[in-house]
Amino acid sequence: MDNELLERGLVYSVGTNDGKVFERIVYKGTRNIMGKNIMCFETENKETVSINPSYFSYTIEDNGHFPMPEDFNNNKETHNG
Repeated sequence: MDNELLERGLVYSVGTNDGKVFERIVYKGTRNIMGKNIMCFETENKETVSINPSYFSYTIEDNGHFPMPEDFNNNKETHNG
């Protein structure tokens, strides 16, 4: 059984706990650096992004379809009183 959180070769948007967001980066796997497994990604421009899992907050798998404003319920109820 594969216990990887992310799948190699897929595109993700990744957020870190300091508020930085890396959009549309490809997960390449992990590397062991000084005893710590570091998550490795690559940008569309072939730049390397390495993230310490301690600073990792979330990932969103990018399937190539971004939500449009009409995909959200923009109806707001108004309460008087």
